[in-house]
Amino acid sequence: MPEIVSASNGRYGLEFLVVCNDSSQVFHAITEAIRAVKGRLNCASNLASAQDYIARRKIDGIVIDMALPGTLDLIDRVRRGSSNKFSVIFACLGPTMEPQFAIRAGANFVATRPTNVSQLERLFRAAAPMMVAEKRRFFRYPLMVPVQLTVDGKALEGTMANLSEGGMAIWCLQEPPRGSTLQFSFDLPFGGLIQGNGDLAWTGAEGTFGIKFHILQDRAYTHLSGWLSRCNHLPAPISRIHSSMLTGT
Repeated sequence: MPEIVSASNGRYGLEFLVVCNDSSQVFHAITEAIRAVKGRLNCASNLASAQDYIARRKIDGIVIDMALPGTLDLIDRVRRGSSNKFSVIFACLGPTMEPQFAIRAGANFVATRPTNVSQLERLFRAAAPMMVAEKRRFFRYPLMVPVQLTVDGKALEGTMANLSEGGMAIWCLQEPPRGSTLQFSFDLPFGGLIQGNGDLAWTGAEGTFGIKFHILQDRAYTHLSGWLSRCNHLPAPISRIHSSMLTGT
């Protein structure tokens, strides 16, 4: 398990994963720069723990020390994954490394050592709007209602934490297995019954996980669209919900 180095919430409330040897000088500069932008910092000192963390948690920014072996493959795995494929990736290169390899693999930003805290802080601040836009791609409305779940024929009960057009976050005592497809059912307040299928998009701390909507029954689209429109005080959209959008913590 990656070590949680800091857990400060600030202006952006962004979640970072740093893939780096925690005894290196570059690690110190990265951690200080993330603290300066009030990010939440998690660290994985090797690729195995990084891959495990990325598979289970939703992350806004991934900072990778490219001196570690196999980092190009790690970037490729992130981009081919599900829950973090749109995370912003920062590649920290050695002085003789060519940046185009990291960019082609899927990195968004590169920094060449030697780096210092102020340089990295400027980089993170420049990338913050991109991370925030992805984090809040669909606004999430806090909503606490019971949710009935079925996973592989097994019934579970959970409580919704928030809801968007593309998915929802759930509290549940039992965490579904990775890659699960779930059937769900819940009632919107004054808004009708919502039933459908979804995919496990991410898992978080304290029994939380996200469900990305895959299929909603026809009337469920109307109910959800109308409820969200009333929350927004806007006319209900005509088009159906985009199932590619998901909800995060």
